[in-house]
Formats: sequence, structure tokens, C-alpha cells
Amino acid sequence: MSALQQQQQQQPVPGADPASLLLLLLPRPALLLLGPAGSGRSALSFRAALLGAASSSSSSRARALFLAPRPLERLPAGGADAAGAGAIQRIHFLYPPSFRELLQLVASLHETFSCSLSLIVLDGLEEYLGSCSSPAMAAQLVALLLDTANHFSQKLPVESAAGCKLVVSMRLSGEAGEQAEYFSAIERYFPAQCWLHPSTEEIAGSGSQGITKLIRARLSQPGTKDQEWLVRFDPQGDMRISLLPCEGEVDGCTASKSNRPPET
Repeated sequence: MSALQQQQQQQPVPGADPASLLLLLLPRPALLLLGPAGSGRSALSFRAALLGAASSSSSSRARALFLAPRPLERLPAGGADAAGAGAIQRIHFLYPPSFRELLQLVASLHETFSCSLSLIVLDGLEEYLGSCSSPAMAAQLVALLLDTANHFSQKLPVESAAGCKLVVSMRLSGEAGEQAEYFSAIERYFPAQCWLHPSTEEIAGSGSQGITKLIRARLSQPGTKDQEWLVRFDPQGDMRISLLPCEGEVDGCTASKSNRPPET
């Protein structure tokens, strides 16, 4: 049995959903979720929206907003059950097809939404950047998202101390060039970043159960120890999470760009 498979069999975090690394363990209001294709970004983003909707108090009428270029091909298995009945009804799904329409939508959210928002999720930022005219415009979009989250934080009741959170997911190919310029323009707005790195190992299920996929998730924040998880995607699409020891724990393991998972 490989070392990674032994890590995969560690005890899950008690009561933890995979998206808890997005919501429950994040002290700052904004997170950039990064990874290559097939790293589970959309699944984790959707689960975060479910938890954000479920964690809103019924008296506040706060909801979660999920933005993406198009609807998910299928909803991740088990998410609605884990978040509680009715959570998905508390999510607003909007699919602006272009960067220009996304920018216009975000700029008008404070006027068009009468209810409060406890979470804003933007999935697939890289697709919008394909029709973005410049890195400066990309930075403007992120600044608007942060301003919008701050606006809705002020509308939440006093007991909602965490305010309105923002989660943005972006696919990174690991290639230099134009994408690197856009990423450089927006990453400064996100001191907290979670890097997803698919494992080269997969675990075969018995019979016709299929393949279990393993993803390493590493949360980096300035001045704090990195936190790392192993996320397991079962053949049925269910997700489980296990806490992993930080590689640099003996040295303090403070967040830095050198702590990012290797690019693919």
C-alpha cells in the first residue's frame, strides 16, 4: 500500500464536509480556489454554496449566490443531503454568458437583490477571462465582487459576524503567458488561496464500482500555517475529507508562493 493510500485511510475530520475548508476554516472573507481541470473546483464551489445557504439563519432570509458561465452538468452527489433539506432552494443561480454581462450583473447586485447574501460564489473565472479585454478589467471585476460582498455584509444581522463571504474558482493550466498576466492582476485581492492538486494515484473499487479519485487541497494564508487535506471523490460522486499533516510543520509552515502544489 502506498503512502498516499495510507493517508487516504486516515480518520475524516469529525462532521466535516469538504467545503468546510472553504467556509468554516477561513477567517478572511474572500478565497481564491485554484487548480487544473479535473481537480474538483466546481464540485467544491457548489458544496460551499449549499453550506452557505444552509448556515444562514431563517430570520435573516440571507441566501447564497452561485455565478457560472453555464449550469453544472450534474449536481455533486450527497451535497443537498449533507447541507440539509431546503438548502438548494436558498441559492440563486445566475449564468451570465460573457465577461461584459458578468461585470454588469455584479455592478447591479446591490440594486437587484432585495434579500441579503451570506455567500457569493463565482465558478469558472477563467472562462470569463477569455472575453476580458485586459488584466486591469479583470482586477476591476474582482474589486466589484469584494465591494458587493462588503455591501451585503452590512445588511446581515449583527449575529452574522462572518459577513458575506466570497469564493472564486479559477482553472490554472500551469502555462505561462496571457493567463499568468490575468492571474497576477487578481491574486493580490485574495490573501487566502486554496490550491487543488489531483493525485497521480487512483484507487480502484471492487467489482464495477469504478475509480476513487484523490485530490490534495492546500489552504495558504499569510502569517499562518498552511492547512492541507486529502479530498476523496467516490465513484458515485460523494466527497470525503481527511486532514493531512503540513509538510513544513516542523519549520512553522507559513504560507508563501513556494508552498503551492506543483503545476501540471
